[in-house]
Amino acid sequence: MRTIERTIVAAMPDADAPNPGNPIHSTDTARDYGFRAALVGGATIYGWCTASIIDAAGIEWLDRGWSHVSFRRPVFPDDELHVRIDASGAFEVRGADDRVRIDGRVGLGTAPWPPVVAPTRKAPEPPADPLPALTPDNVPVGRDLRARRVPLSRADAEAFCRHTQNETLAIFYGADARVHPAWLANQPIYWLHHSYSYGPAIHTESRIEHVRGARAGQDFTVYGRCADAFERKGHRYIVNDVEIVDAADRLIARIRHTAIYQLANPRGEGT
Repeated sequence: MRTIERTIVAAMPDADAPNPGNPIHSTDTARDYGFRAALVGGATIYGWCTASIIDAAGIEWLDRGWSHVSFRRPVFPDDELHVRIDASGAFEVRGADDRVRIDGRVGLGTAPWPPVVAPTRKAPEPPADPLPALTPDNVPVGRDLRARRVPLSRADAEAFCRHTQNETLAIFYGADARVHPAWLANQPIYWLHHSYSYGPAIHTESRIEHVRGARAGQDFTVYGRCADAFERKGHRYIVNDVEIVDAADRLIARIRHTAIYQLANPRGEGT
């Protein structure tokens, strides 16, 4: 590992547009909940740090590396962000005001956290119809949810990199294009939406272990289990353990994703 520092600017060109998938990423809804502007998605910000992580840890991080990141404060469109990764793997993103927005660690090899209970409901299923609303009364702690098949063509992978991540690294383009870490980090969100309707929601933490390098141009399957749910300061949180396999049924990534699925009140502050 080597120390890397870089400055990026949060780009969100459609912040004023409605976002039915997660309205907290639209200006009007975010302001309804007490924020000054639309919140930039946590996985998107994490993805903007990919070049810095690769510079610090090497390209092998995509094949056998890990990250544990916590989203401490909101990031808004046009915020200036200062990324720093030191030789120990400590990872920080600070705003222009020097307050921490994201912190955590990155590293190579096997992830340093203990193994979790692996999900067993692995065969892809259609989404629930109708989708039930996710509430504290039905949050599925200890249960596997519907597995989701996700086609990812090279064209779609490149469009994600170009338009969502503003990615310039050549390894994410072309005939042997890698799957972007931000795409993987996003999958637990869409997997939960495959079984429940919920939101506005705020991504608060991710533990991600890359087990094998992933290439675009194939179908992936995402399956997982709800590990925990809890309340803090009136916000309702859900913790999910997700695995992603490629078209050959080879494990690509393990992810523990924590999010607020129900905000405390219309004028409360999110995490």
